[in-house]
Amino acid sequence: MVGGLVALVLLAVSAGLGLLLGSGLGDGRWIGLALGALVGGVPGGVFGWAVARWEPYDVRRGRGLLAVAVDVTWSLPNTWAGAVFLAVNLLLGNRVEPDLTRHSGAVHLVNGVFPPIGGVRYVTTIGTVIAGVAPAVHRHEHGHILQARLFGPLYLPLVVSHYVVATVVPYWWLYHDHGRYPITDLGSYLTRGVYHHVWHEEWCYRRYGPPR
Repeated sequence: MVGGLVALVLLAVSAGLGLLLGSGLGDGRWIGLALGALVGGVPGGVFGWAVARWEPYDVRRGRGLLAVAVDVTWSLPNTWAGAVFLAVNLLLGNRVEPDLTRHSGAVHLVNGVFPPIGGVRYVTTIGTVIAGVAPAVHRHEHGHILQARLFGPLYLPLVVSHYVVATVVPYWWLYHDHGRYPITDLGSYLTRGVYHHVWHEEWCYRRYGPPR
């Protein structure tokens, strides 16, 4: 039931936006409707199927119901981004980890999207979808899901814009722990510097512990 609701909302909102954007084009509004339905319907259907099968939302509890309500309203752009992320991952052969998904508030995938760098396994979270298994950072990744639910449609623009700022204007260099995380080349500049100091990562490192 919950999976169908999520899928229906993603489909309806995307189709409505497509119809609205195409309304000034005469018959183009129907093209917009069709494209919107495709953009929302395919990932929405995949995400809804995953929700129905692996039950990330514990709807028997108030917290689970609240998470569903937020994910299909205020945080809907993040939910849609996560649905696209999930659909692409499953298409490429990734798979859902059932035990980590059930009643966790997130759909958890087995494989990450980046190979280990310097012995560090990276886990990626978009919307309510987590890719990769690394128990030491699971609470950290759920922190990103909480951020998305708190900031809603502002979350992804804030994340992307701060990555740009932190890359171009390395203000963080003044307080970075150069002894523990030395920066010696472009790769370490991005992975140990920029990555560690964008606002959403610093938030989670302070709340759930430093990177390992």
